[in-house]
Amino acid sequence: MRLTTLFSLILVSTMMALAGPRHYSSNIPGDVNADGDVNIADVNTVIDAILTSSADLKCDVNGDGDINIADINYLIDIILTGPVIPTVDTGMYMGIIGYNQTLNTKDIAFLDSTTVTGFNDFVMSLTTQPGRLLYYSVDKALDALNSAAHPKNLQNVALVTFTEGLDQGSLMMTDKYDTEAEYAQALKSRINDERVYGRSIKAFTIGLMNENVRDENQFRANLHSLASDSAKAMMVNSMAEVNSSFQNIADELVRRNMSESLTLVFPGVGTGTRIRFTLDEVTSENVNDSQIYIEGTFSLKTRSLTNITYNGLTCTAGDSVAASSVDGMFVSLVFDGIQLDNEERIVKDNIQEWYWVEDQQAWEASTEFSANRLPEVESTYSSALVMLLLDCSSVMDENFDELKVSANAFIERMQNYNTIPGMFTVNGVTFQMVSIDGGTFTMGVDSAAVDAGVANGDELPAHEVTLAPYSIGQTEVTQELWQAVMGTNPSSFTGDPKRPVEQVSWTDCQEFIARLNALTGKAFRLPTEAEWEYAARGGNKSHGYLYSGGDVIDEVAWYYNNSYAVGSDSQDYGTHAVASRHSNELGLFDMSGNVHEWCSDAYLPYGEEQPENLDGYRFVIRGGCWFSLPKDCRSTSRNNEGRDMRFYTTGLRLAL
Repeated sequence: MRLTTLFSLILVSTMMALAGPRHYSSNIPGDVNADGDVNIADVNTVIDAILTSSADLKCDVNGDGDINIADINYLIDIILTGPVIPTVDTGMYMGIIGYNQTLNTKDIAFLDSTTVTGFNDFVMSLTTQPGRLLYYSVDKALDALNSAAHPKNLQNVALVTFTEGLDQGSLMMTDKYDTEAEYAQALKSRINDERVYGRSIKAFTIGLMNENVRDENQFRANLHSLASDSAKAMMVNSMAEVNSSFQNIADELVRRNMSESLTLVFPGVGTGTRIRFTLDEVTSENVNDSQIYIEGTFSLKTRSLTNITYNGLTCTAGDSVAASSVDGMFVSLVFDGIQLDNEERIVKDNIQEWYWVEDQQAWEASTEFSANRLPEVESTYSSALVMLLLDCSSVMDENFDELKVSANAFIERMQNYNTIPGMFTVNGVTFQMVSIDGGTFTMGVDSAAVDAGVANGDELPAHEVTLAPYSIGQTEVTQELWQAVMGTNPSSFTGDPKRPVEQVSWTDCQEFIARLNALTGKAFRLPTEAEWEYAARGGNKSHGYLYSGGDVIDEVAWYYNNSYAVGSDSQDYGTHAVASRHSNELGLFDMSGNVHEWCSDAYLPYGEEQPENLDGYRFVIRGGCWFSLPKDCRSTSRNNEGRDMRFYTTGLRLAL
């Protein structure tokens, strides 16, 4: 070994001892022992390989076909300068193995709308043969996961195995194991212990229990050995349950694909003050019962929150977060990589700040903190790496076609991995639907409000309405979405594609929805008037506000004072980009002001049934618009227009 190399090793060892480990993904060249670090331990592994004349290919880090001093020099360069991390697209990466007496493999590749057909075609091309190399296919799938390229924001690494029986023949494919039990235990250890790019492996097994299974105990043992925990080992009795299991696995992976970035803006306080930010709905009476919060100790000197603990959530920001900015008395802290344990999204309006009062041994609400001062919560999308293993043994014959259909449904669901539930993309334009829990609410107003002149007569009488769950658009339909579907933009106020579309009639909306449904395969529609009002009021999270999202109209709406009275020469004249005012309790924007929104109902007095034939009727519009007075922007206010009328004040919001 040359002296320069020995000197470099001594230097590197000293530097590593002083600086601590540098963590890299385990597929980076140089991470020989796959522990997530590139360091002196990897050098020692290569030295051992040289001294013992090992042919372990992982030690050939420079890829020249030999294991020698050049590999050690290559490692030293990586340690001193850092590895070259491959840059690949953010998204879903998938590989497939169909196994019987051989392995038919589709290598791990990017899965999106342009490549999904290739994955589907591969599945449809699979055929059955005798044999079932179950253990061997899992072994090779783990190898493939460890060697695949990946994006930096990898969130999930998963192995999904379907089998209709026991292993047959895997021991013949390797000389490492003498018994099936030994092989199964080795795979269990790999699944539990290995880290792929620093991420643990979520291993799911689906086992179809039928007459082909002779040893039920061994069958169950296989499912549990090849799963990362018992909850992920699923024994089913029919192909319908197989399909359901595939979809449930896909949904579990998709739910965990998103993290959020939260910026907290609050007044600075004295050093040592304990601060808690609750993210669920609590009051001063039950603040101690909060299940979701960020808590830490403020340092005035460093303008930071230290000794942070996270309850009911995970966060990549760490246990100390310094101010991203300071504006007078206010400090801004950014918390990246937040995921709530309940898999819900952060509701900004729920966030409150509390100080711990030592004398009282109690939390006290901050009077200077306002959720309205916070910027919107930002969502960031992560990536996934999944291997799908399919039993293609000959005993699958009668179920094989159904298996391929179920597998392709799983693939198509995973194609949408980088979407959160309710998010849709049409011709490159993304829009969000918000799920609304069903419930009973009082629609309309009582006579006292009309007598006082704060409501109109057509809002009578107040009456109970019960609604089933549904979804509604987070925003009004934008000009860019209309353009993506219809190929035209009829709006008067253009220049920003995020403005709501207007100059569209009720009839135009029906044509738009029909085309949208043809593109998405969904059943979008206009909301009923009751659905619209329930959502505008905040659904089952309603705080009883006058307008949708608050009692101060300027905070939640573009209306007469800030959009019409400013004059046509002002840049604020007319409509505004959606979601540029505060949302309501459900995270819905612009349900007061901006543009009127068509509903599906004919305009009738409350209590009259909707006719089957809508010809000749006028239709409900709701929410007020950019030149409406405050009274007409209330959540209960009603208006109407003819079905073919088009105005620069009227647009739409989708329901599903």
